[in-house]
Amino acid sequence: AAGGPSSLEDVEQEVKSLREMMESEKAEIARIEASLGELFMRNACEEYLHRLERRIQVIENKEVDTVQWRIEDIDQVRSGYSKGQFIASPEFSACGLGGFSFHLYPRGDDFAEEGYCSLYFHVPAETRVSRTLFLGRARHGPVEADSLKNCGISEMCVLSNEIDKETGSIVIGVEGLQVLSSPNVVESRTKLVLPPP
Repeated sequence: AAGGPSSLEDVEQEVKSLREMMESEKAEIARIEASLGELFMRNACEEYLHRLERRIQVIENKEVDTVQWRIEDIDQVRSGYSKGQFIASPEFSACGLGGFSFHLYPRGDDFAEEGYCSLYFHVPAETRVSRTLFLGRARHGPVEADSLKNCGISEMCVLSNEIDKETGSIVIGVEGLQVLSSPNVVESRTKLVLPPP
C-alpha cells in the first residue's frame, strides 16, 4: 500500500501530461488545417488569375493575324536534335482564340528528305483557319487548316538556306491568319444594354 498512492499520483500525472500533449497536438492540427485552407485558397486564386491573364491575352490579341517566332543560333540548336524531334513554341493567342503553337523539326520529321526541316502549326480543337506558314523566305499557303488537315508541311524548306547570315537566327511564323470557325473564339460587342436602376 506504500506504493499505491504514489503510483496513483504518477498515473494521474501521466494522464494529465498526455491530455496536455493531446491538446497541443489538436492545436497544431487546427493550425495546419488553417494553413492548408489558406494554401488551397491561394492556389485557387492563382489558378483563377492565370486563367484571367490568358483570357485578357486572347482579347488583346483579337486583331493579331501575324505571329513570328525567332530562334537564335539555330545551327547550335539544330545540333541538339535528331530527325523526328521537334522544338515547340510557347502557346499563343491570335484572332480572338488561344491555344495555337508551332512545332519545328530542325532536321525534319520522319517523312522529310535529308536537309529539309518540317514546320507544323497546331490549331485548337474544333477550329478551322486560313493561314500561310513561313520560315525565313519560304512560304506555305494560304490554305485552310484545322487540327488534322494541313496542320503543317513535312518538307518546308532547306533550313540552312533560310538562316539569317548576320544573326544566325531564323524567323518562323504564320501570316494572314483567319479563324473560319471555332466554338471558342472571342466575340466583340458592338452594343451593350445596361440594366435599369
